[in-house]
Amino acid sequence: MEEARASSSDRIVRDILRGLYEGRFVAGQRLVEPDLVTRYGVSRSTVREAIKRLAAQGVVEAQHNRGARIRQLTPEDARNVLRLTEVVVGLAARLAAERIAAGADPAPVRDALGQVLEASAGADRLDFARARTRFHRALARTGANPELDALLSNLQVHLVRNRLVMDPRERGQSYGRIGAAVLAGDGDGAEAAARAHVRRMLELLDRAWEPPVVTPPPEP
Repeated sequence: MEEARASSSDRIVRDILRGLYEGRFVAGQRLVEPDLVTRYGVSRSTVREAIKRLAAQGVVEAQHNRGARIRQLTPEDARNVLRLTEVVVGLAARLAAERIAAGADPAPVRDALGQVLEASAGADRLDFARARTRFHRALARTGANPELDALLSNLQVHLVRNRLVMDPRERGQSYGRIGAAVLAGDGDGAEAAARAHVRRMLELLDRAWEPPVVTPPPEP
């Protein structure tokens, strides 16, 4: 029974995470237990287990006697996510490059790079988010670091809620630099390119949250 409940809670967690990508779940949305019980055809304890796991990932906020809701990221929350992402993605790129230099198969990174470059040129946000996830996963798995893979998977959930959109051309060029360095086995260059990409996202975030400049009216 415990195994069946764990499997059911896995399904709920995966669907809610996918729903964030697809827009079926949005920041601030309440997760009402009876509604989730009906939606997924599971017990209340299974729903609570799924919410507990999502809360541990920072996806939802569970409040005593008030249920749970999809976490709304503040500007500072988003900055913190990007600061962490810079370090983690930079390390993933370095490890993948070093492993390729040592003889690891570059095909997974090459294939994922092609997908993220194609998606970068398009306007479909969901397609791009999925391609970015595949690219990051290819880096972590090529680098043979399961813990890093798990960290990146959790970060993707927060990145998909980032309302910023980098210019498609700039975005494609940036991913191209990361991929080229990784495939060349250049650990230093791969980490530098990956971290520069995330710092650019942080710069765009800071610009987006700058208070508007108010010009006082001319004196009479």
